[in-house]
Amino acid sequence: MLKQHDTAVLVCPIAKSLPAIDNCDWIGIDAGCLILENAGITPLFAIGDFDSAPVGDDKPYPVYRHPVAKNETDSELALLKAREMGYSRIILWGALSGRLDHTLANIRCMLWKVPQAIAMDENHRVRVFEEGEYSMVSDYPHISFFAAEDTIITLRDFDYPLQSTLITTHDFYTCSNSISKDEAKVIIEKGRVLCVETRCR
Repeated sequence: MLKQHDTAVLVCPIAKSLPAIDNCDWIGIDAGCLILENAGITPLFAIGDFDSAPVGDDKPYPVYRHPVAKNETDSELALLKAREMGYSRIILWGALSGRLDHTLANIRCMLWKVPQAIAMDENHRVRVFEEGEYSMVSDYPHISFFAAEDTIITLRDFDYPLQSTLITTHDFYTCSNSISKDEAKVIIEKGRVLCVETRCR
């Protein structure tokens, strides 16, 4: 089984909708494959223990079935499989609006194992920013940065700018910022942060 695009969209079984994304490979996490089927989309494959809904082996796509008693969550299995397949962009869709323990597991998996992944739902986007420069536009009114380790960060054209500032895992004053112009810059000189964007009030 070969990937057909550089972007993979991993659909969780609690997803309430599907994103409008073109030129991607759709992957069903557990019963997320049924959400794709109901939308007329044939996933590239499905993966999980399928305890949330029965999924047979008679599908027109591969079904990677894992035991319920395992060390990984279904989302982690999907993220690791997508990373192994070499996707440069991995979107974990519907991963932020369900059980808090699974949400935290998804974020921790991104931080420590699959930093190229982006967790999203209708109102949130969570990304890992490692060392480098990032351009951001005001798609989300509220933007927060949480250090995963000691980090030196610069925020330009934000309501609350920073210049080569050290933030630690104990700092939370970088919560709830906003872009003040059409475009803003984030520079991570050292370390890495979790960037959380939300449309919620």
